[in-house]
Amino acid sequence: MKRMFLVLGSAVAVLPWLIPAKVQADMIQWTASGSPIGPNLNPSSGTVNIQSQNFGAGAIVLLPGTTQSGTNSASVVALRVDYGVNPDSNEAAIFRGPSDDYSLRITLHDDASGTFGSLIFRGNLSGEYASVPAFWNTYLGSTTQTLKLGQNLYTVTMGSYINGTGINFDGSGTYGTISANISVQPIGPVSPTPEPSTLLLACLALPPLGLARWFRRHRRREAVGSHA
Repeated sequence: MKRMFLVLGSAVAVLPWLIPAKVQADMIQWTASGSPIGPNLNPSSGTVNIQSQNFGAGAIVLLPGTTQSGTNSASVVALRVDYGVNPDSNEAAIFRGPSDDYSLRITLHDDASGTFGSLIFRGNLSGEYASVPAFWNTYLGSTTQTLKLGQNLYTVTMGSYINGTGINFDGSGTYGTISANISVQPIGPVSPTPEPSTLLLACLALPPLGLARWFRRHRRREAVGSHA
């Protein structure tokens, strides 16, 4: 009898801890960086220049984005955009057509596995720059791509382009930016650790089992007593 109460007491004590329990997903750590690529790439600086159609009036300068560490899903600056104008030119720098296409490499590093890989996106920057930049970005091809690294699946979706003022000679001003939204989910094997619901069902099964065992022992004692 005491053992039965011990089983029941253990189940009651454990239940409050199991009922509100939730499965907590592991944090997925990663590092991402963006960089321009193309025939006009400057290996030393990692920049790409796009010359204006009215040659000599100015240029667009594509710079690497910020290398950023993230956890699960986050947004990163994949590319920075600067503008340069020729002060001796009396006309705005005009950018139109396929000559203003660019390519952007997004490199991802999965911290848990130590693996890394890259995705390539293409776009076109059009507009003009005189005293104030006025550009718009058009993506060429898919804006969403996926990459499997380790036991995680990364989904990269390119974001909108935000105009900047351009960087002045004194260092003042702002870059234009192109963002990338990164989401990640595990695709590895399921952990063998039982979920709270499984533990709860197992715990609920303990009192009936203990009670049935007690009844069997009680009947045996009564049977032995009746034959004595």
